[in-house]
Amino acid sequence: MKLKIKELFERIRKALKPYQKNIIQPLLKIILIIIICMIIVHVISGHETLSQYADKNPDIAYSTSVSGEDAEP
Repeated sequence: MKLKIKELFERIRKALKPYQKNIIQPLLKIILIIIICMIIVHVISGHETLSQYADKNPDIAYSTSVSGEDAEP
């Protein structure tokens, strides 16, 4: 059984080899860019989560926007 699984992985690896430069590497680059953007946003936001933002700014976080005739001038 173990030999068959090893053979299966080897066949998959050989089948994917032609696509490595055309598909796998660009996907890895996109994933890397997404991770870098996540880190940048986390650093810029000051490590603040949405719940922490809501605690600091309850008037903004929990307000409801009113439009039309019900809106106050």
